[in-house]
Amino acid sequence: MKRILISLTYYYPNISGVTIYAKLLAEELAKRKKEVTILTSAYDKKLMFEEEVDGVKIKRSGVVFHLGKGVIMPMFWLDSLLAVKNTDVVNCHLPQIESVWLALWARVFRKKLIVTHHCEFGFDGPLSNKFIAVISYPFHLITYLLADKIIAYTQDYANHSMFLKLFKNKLKIILPPIRINSTPQSSFDKEGKFKNSKIVGFVGRIAWEKGLDVLVEAMKQVKAKLVLVGPYDKVVGDKTYEKLKDKVSFYGPMAHEDLGEFYKKCNCLVLPSTSNLETFGIVQAEAMIYGCPVVASNLPGVRAPVKLTGMGLIAKVGDSQDLALKINRVLKTKYPDSLIMKAKELFSFDVFVKRYLSIFS
Repeated sequence: MKRILISLTYYYPNISGVTIYAKLLAEELAKRKKEVTILTSAYDKKLMFEEEVDGVKIKRSGVVFHLGKGVIMPMFWLDSLLAVKNTDVVNCHLPQIESVWLALWARVFRKKLIVTHHCEFGFDGPLSNKFIAVISYPFHLITYLLADKIIAYTQDYANHSMFLKLFKNKLKIILPPIRINSTPQSSFDKEGKFKNSKIVGFVGRIAWEKGLDVLVEAMKQVKAKLVLVGPYDKVVGDKTYEKLKDKVSFYGPMAHEDLGEFYKKCNCLVLPSTSNLETFGIVQAEAMIYGCPVVASNLPGVRAPVKLTGMGLIAKVGDSQDLALKINRVLKTKYPDSLIMKAKELFSFDVFVKRYLSIFS
């Protein structure tokens, strides 16, 4: 039985695109008779250091304090050594400064090292993000140098990434995992609050890089209700909620398996991201599969789902006027069922898993 070690800073019960990606991958590999271990942080003191969830072993390294979105784990070097020694394939999900330990141990013990690139810290945003970008660059560079293969979501993003364009010979493009619930159920709007209104939706963490201030401003020119779904008041290292709480209401987090019902009720999903911390936006693909068109920012990777399917429009980054214009156009457009079928084919979960297995083998 092949043993696979997957490492990322935050894992379940944290909610983020990276977490969902890793969780879907890990659980599917476990179903296919792989021995899967997650190495992550004990970012919350209530979390167990070791447990097994849905056939996946989870090992968490102790955290002494948080630094923005990062965590300080003094014993990660030892935890990673033991984990790498007892595995066959190491799969690091970056950004993760501590991945350098996994990369070094993979070389020492001659293990295959696969890096999944989710995003990278740019030099924009709050001071804490700029600081992390400077500190993390050399550690991530070493990890990429030692990797056997590097997985990216799209060629569009890879062409603009400060890391990925350096390692074209190692690069493999795999669209992210999209798994839909065939019978989605949700408590969303059971009381009929939005029954006679068009709905513009957003799904994700309420964080600075999501461009929600731009979206809130744009909605002043849109005759529809804005519904923000996702964690908002306990987002690690981010205070965006505090700045927006008096301007808009927050629905809060929704179980991933229930999102389908929300997408079906939305008339448009918006991803107004303003930073390269967003590289794709899995929620876009999910929405399209359920028949909901999208307006996305003109960022590398983020614009890819709309370009690949034609199911929506692309808006200028950080431009509330253009964003409002594109949302209004999408709300007035009837998209054919053929585009939904195209989205389902493009974002096939089975294809995603098969491509990973071919790289892990």
